[in-house]
Amino acid sequence: MDKTTRREVEKSFLEVSRAAARKKIYALRAEQDGESQLARLFRAIAISEEAQATRLLLQLRGQTGTNYQNCKTSFEEEIPNLKKQYEQAMEKAAAAGERAISSLFAQSAKVERIHLNLKKKLETTSTKDTSYHICSFCGFIMENHPPEKCPVCTAPASRFKNI
Repeated sequence: MDKTTRREVEKSFLEVSRAAARKKIYALRAEQDGESQLARLFRAIAISEEAQATRLLLQLRGQTGTNYQNCKTSFEEEIPNLKKQYEQAMEKAAAAGERAISSLFAQSAKVERIHLNLKKKLETTSTKDTSYHICSFCGFIMENHPPEKCPVCTAPASRFKNI
C-alpha cells in the first residue's frame, strides 16, 4: 500500500472508530429519553461502523498472525504502549488541573495493567472455562463473576457484560 493510501485508511479507521463509539453514547442517551427505536438504530449503526473499522484495520495490519504472534503484538507492544500513553496523558491532565480527565486516564491505565495480569494468569493456570465480565463503563475485567461494584470506577454489577 502506498503512503498516501495508507494515510487515508488510517484516517478513515480513526474516524469510523470514533463515530462508532459516539453512536453507542447516542444510543444510551436515546434510551434514557425513552426513544427505544432511535436507541436501537444508533446501536445498529455502531455495530455497522465497528465492522467497517475492523475491515480498515485488517488492511493496515494485514491478516492476523499465529496466536503466538498475536499475543506478542498485543501483550508486548499494544497494551504496554497504551498503558504508557494513558499514564502520560494522566500527568498532563493533572498538571492542567483537569481532575476528572486525569482520573479517567488513571483508571484506563489501571485497566491495561489488569489486562497484562490476566494474560500472565492465563499462562500459569490450566483453567479452560473461565468467563470474563467487563465493566461497560471503564473496561475493567473480572474473572468468573462480576463484582458487586467495579473496583476501578464503582459501577454496579449490572454494568458488567459477560463473555
